[in-house]
Amino acid sequence: MKALVKQVVDASLHALKEKGVISFEHIPQYNVEIPKDAAHGDWSCNVAMVMSKATGKKPAELADLIISGIVDRDGVVTKIEKAGPGFLNLKLADRVFQDVARQVLKSGDSWGRQPLKSTGKKVMVEFVSANPTGPVHIGHARGAFMGDAISRLLVAAGHDVTREFYINDFGKQVETLGRTVFKRYQELHGQKIELAEGEYPAAYVIDIAQTWKSAVGDSFLNKPESEWLPAAMQIGIDENLKAIRATLAKAGIAHDVFFSEKSLHDAGKVKGVVDVYKKRGVTYEAEKGERREKGDKVRDAESKAAQFTDQQKGGTFLRTATYQENGKYVLKDEEDRVILRHDGSPVYLTADLAYHKEKFDRGFDLCVDVFGADHKGHVPRIQSGVTLLGLDPARMQFVLVQIVRITKDGEEVKVSKRKGTVFELSDLIDEAGADVCRFIFLMKTANAQFDFDLGDVKKQSKDNPVFYFQYGHARCASILKKAAEKGMGFNGVEKLTDAQLARLTLPAERDMLKKMSRLSEVVQSAAEKLEPHHVLYFCQELIADFHSYYANTKSDPVINSDPEKREGKLALVAALKQTLKSAFDILGVAAPEYMEAPPDEEAA
Repeated sequence: MKALVKQVVDASLHALKEKGVISFEHIPQYNVEIPKDAAHGDWSCNVAMVMSKATGKKPAELADLIISGIVDRDGVVTKIEKAGPGFLNLKLADRVFQDVARQVLKSGDSWGRQPLKSTGKKVMVEFVSANPTGPVHIGHARGAFMGDAISRLLVAAGHDVTREFYINDFGKQVETLGRTVFKRYQELHGQKIELAEGEYPAAYVIDIAQTWKSAVGDSFLNKPESEWLPAAMQIGIDENLKAIRATLAKAGIAHDVFFSEKSLHDAGKVKGVVDVYKKRGVTYEAEKGERREKGDKVRDAESKAAQFTDQQKGGTFLRTATYQENGKYVLKDEEDRVILRHDGSPVYLTADLAYHKEKFDRGFDLCVDVFGADHKGHVPRIQSGVTLLGLDPARMQFVLVQIVRITKDGEEVKVSKRKGTVFELSDLIDEAGADVCRFIFLMKTANAQFDFDLGDVKKQSKDNPVFYFQYGHARCASILKKAAEKGMGFNGVEKLTDAQLARLTLPAERDMLKKMSRLSEVVQSAAEKLEPHHVLYFCQELIADFHSYYANTKSDPVINSDPEKREGKLALVAALKQTLKSAFDILGVAAPEYMEAPPDEEAA
């Protein structure tokens, strides 16, 4: 619909140019928006202000010229007026709105989506990336659903998307996992063990050890550490990844690539990125890294930086803060970072920088990292490191996800009573359902903190936003089914006539059709901002409009005795159902065909 408005305005401008009334080289981008006050029309545009300088006309004068010389061969616009300093307010013909129902039904599940275009970007979205030392817990939950929804949005907006999970399968943590697995393996063979501080006491490690024992028997009991440790690490990683994949599948999430950190080390790419930095002259050897500001930084004693301060003492430093161009600091980090310790071993950041170089080497136009908010300090280090590689940091975007507090009966849920361990995402899905979890974690911006109560989201009432959301689609399905059962079913888009659509004259019907027409626009905008909640809000507004419309149709019901009116209204309901299904699919939320009506509402 917005495109129709632009076609009329553009045609009018070109006609004025051909007549010699105005001159310009091209029509720049201008806004077509819905006016805040519905009395001002259906759409408003600022083209006269945008093109004032190019045409040498004052905005108000140019607006008058467009109005007087409007070219509208298809009769799309019924009224056009000037407002304020030069805005154009346009009212469109009813048939433009009515035809939206036909467009939706013809498009089917592709409604709101853009086809994959040659102009679409090749995008990688990295998300979850939980350490393979244990299960996916509720601390990972929001990032998992957010990353998946962002990926779905980008696909719907026409981009070629790769979903990637970065496996931290190198270093001390997986060594500790391997040692713990071996101790449990010994225990299963009757040996007495004692876990050291920092090792993994949870029951899942015993399960891993049992799987290993079943596969290899006692063959590793008397082997040297150089043989049993790699094997114990590998079985630990493999079994944990198997469990992680199963939990993500339960959540409706699938990654295209599981990328191994260890593969970067084995291929020499971690040390290789250090060589690249050295060749570019952006490293130095020192006992202590330089800071942009004078004096030592006072660190939070609980922070990881404070806990690993000894690793910053001496080595190869990268100028993530002090790099300058034309005598000015150009990077965002606050201090230079060590990338090789004094013994020549790389730190975690070095592998991360090698991984981001690898992303660009694979040809991605845009790399999206979905991180927990606790990784906020890591962002400027990566941005600086990428810039120092000679790459464009604008090709990276970061989504920082705050943890949502899960409560039940007023108390925070942190531990699984069944397992006695950290509350897992799998437990949360069992308790609330995958759709409920996805909806809750997507309902606000990623950086918003909030609580969600497990009791509230189980209520079958309109006070439960998740129930009310899905019930909108189910109500549409129920109306269409009831009409069919009465022998008055919708005959389908192929038989839909203009006369039937012309019976959709109520303001509420017009408003719903107008909103349906905007799904693609909402999806494009949400994808550009990496904010799935905009699509969710779009659905909520449309559903609220429909519930209100349905409640007020007793005098003019959808299943009408007038065949022509009935067919038009059923087309509206069918188009609404399809619009919601398309939007739900983009978010990854199921669109149920049937739900029990809440006690305070009449069933459809």
